[in-house]
Amino acid sequence: MRILHLAKYYWPRSGGMERVIQALAEGAAAMGHEVGVIAVERLGGGGAAKRNRTLVTRAFSIGGLGSAEIAPGYIPAAWRRADIIHVHHPHPLADVATLLRAGTAPIVVTQHADAHRWAYRQVARLVLGRADAVVVPSRSHLALSQELVGFESKVEVIPFGIDEARWTLVPPPAPGNHPRALFMGRLVRYKGVDILLRALELVPDLRLDIVGSGPEMARLKTLARALAVSDRVRWFGEQPDDAVARRMADADFLVLPSVSAQEMFGLVVLEAMAAGRPVVTTAIPTAVREVNVPGVTGLEVPIRDVGGLATAMDALARDPELRRRMGEAGRERVRLQFSRRLMVERHLALYTRLRQGLFMPQPAGVPRAVTEPSASSGP
Repeated sequence: MRILHLAKYYWPRSGGMERVIQALAEGAAAMGHEVGVIAVERLGGGGAAKRNRTLVTRAFSIGGLGSAEIAPGYIPAAWRRADIIHVHHPHPLADVATLLRAGTAPIVVTQHADAHRWAYRQVARLVLGRADAVVVPSRSHLALSQELVGFESKVEVIPFGIDEARWTLVPPPAPGNHPRALFMGRLVRYKGVDILLRALELVPDLRLDIVGSGPEMARLKTLARALAVSDRVRWFGEQPDDAVARRMADADFLVLPSVSAQEMFGLVVLEAMAAGRPVVTTAIPTAVREVNVPGVTGLEVPIRDVGGLATAMDALARDPELRRRMGEAGRERVRLQFSRRLMVERHLALYTRLRQGLFMPQPAGVPRAVTEPSASSGP
């Protein structure tokens, strides 16, 4: 099967959307399918090259218009022959390319998130109207999306998945050290890192590693100094993949203290669970609550609750056996429900049904309890 992904960015970008597209593309290519990815390149250059059996074509961007890239080469690159066109929202340039594209190949849209600008949403809805199927990774995505209103009959829930084998190789933290929490993500307001720092102040024996960068870094470092916790915080900035695994190896548990529904999924939660680390998350009404099972794979606290977050972190910091038990449950949950293999197989089964004219949406989603995976058909 010839599968063409229309992406905004691709590896070595390491955001959530980029990691999902990479897993889909490389996973399908490893199973013998012919996979191409069209992506924008902001650093200069462009052109096509193979990566892990996936043909990646990068269109050079000459600038941006808001969050949209201006890359004239993207549209002709997207006219490549394919059996399935897979568009990843939000991405106005991919939407334009899809609307201009001729042919009868089925169109699949993954709704990672809604577009922020009104004009972009109108173009996105035109593509949703033309799409044969729309994929969301959780029931929460469907409930929260404004763009998908009116297109519910096209929606199928296929949870995101990760290459869990990479994370199962992460060793446990070395014994005898102070307990260490880990945050990984962009340093933006909705991530709630300021709440995390205030909670850290209340757990004096805990250390914290922060991996990531963003516009909030300077303010957060100032806050850490004001709270007198700077000596217990290590700031690592952006890290390559191998270094991220080393940071996970140092950590006893992961904290994702997000404060708004902009945190739609949180792949980093899956990565920590696959590495055998318990997670602390907040009660945001998104897929994060469908991934972490409170009391089983980690703990959940109310949004913006400094005291509650401190209590949860202190409980994990003081109890190695609780960390071990939750870590094992998390690793098993990823294996059963959120592996790359399952995600790829479910997409390939969807593509096959579309090509055969047999599409019926399956929006059942994923239960919060650890269960055996349902049977999924191959390509």
